[in-house]
Amino acid sequence: MQVVKIGKPTFFSSEQSDTELEGEVLLLKGNLQIPITIEVLEENTIEAPKDDNVEAKSLYDQIGGEKAIDAAINIFYRKVLSDQHICRFFHYTDMVPQITKQKAFLTYLFGGPVHYTGKDMRNAHALFVKMGLDDSHFDAVVGHLSTTFKELNVPTHLINQALALAESARNDVLGR
Repeated sequence: MQVVKIGKPTFFSSEQSDTELEGEVLLLKGNLQIPITIEVLEENTIEAPKDDNVEAKSLYDQIGGEKAIDAAINIFYRKVLSDQHICRFFHYTDMVPQITKQKAFLTYLFGGPVHYTGKDMRNAHALFVKMGLDDSHFDAVVGHLSTTFKELNVPTHLINQALALAESARNDVLGR
């Protein structure tokens, strides 16, 4: 399994070169950086707990619970912030709380133990709709979610369930 560690956002001086920075660094805006390192533990797989009664388990439990959500969201945001088509929507976003909120939201959406208390999808994305958020951006985000789960070897039928849940929010996210 891959574990992604996201450091605290920091500012660096223009005199620093990329070679002076340890680990991988994702530049977000100007001289703001968030260090990202990846540790590989055992193999690049999220294993769902073994149980004969899979039908009664939530999607959250079937994909591996908290560890799976944590790994998936961290990898997912790395992809999103590297995507030139959609990263502009995150230029002024403090990513540490954003990642925490997204983990809580997906845990809730997938039937996990967290009760999501954040904004509803329509209000949370209203500003982005004014900035031009459209179906192509939503498709890109869903695509990154899909490839993230594939990289973590989540079974296809569980990925399809997760994508169906994401798709059910499309109209609200896009303000329709």
